[in-house]
Amino acid sequence: MIDKPFAYHKPSNSGLERINKLRAHFSETERLIRDVCTDSAGAPTRHQSIALTKNEETAMWAIKAVVFNDPLSVADTVAP
Repeated sequence: MIDKPFAYHKPSNSGLERINKLRAHFSETERLIRDVCTDSAGAPTRHQSIALTKNEETAMWAIKAVVFNDPLSVADTVAP
C-alpha cells in the first residue's frame, strides 16, 4: 500500500481546470523571468536560474495542493 501523500492522484475535471489555470500562470511567469532577469548584456544569470527553479517548484506544490485536497480526485494507493 502506498500512503496518500506519495500516491498518484488523478485530478477531477474541476481540478484539471484549476491546474490548467495554474500552468498558464506559471508559464507566463517563466517567460517574464527569462525576459526581465538578465544581466546588462541580456544574458541569463545565476539569479535567473534560481528564480526559474523556484517557479517550477512553486508550480509543483500548487498543483499538488489542488489534486491532494480535491475530494473528487482519485488516489491510486495500490503498489504495483
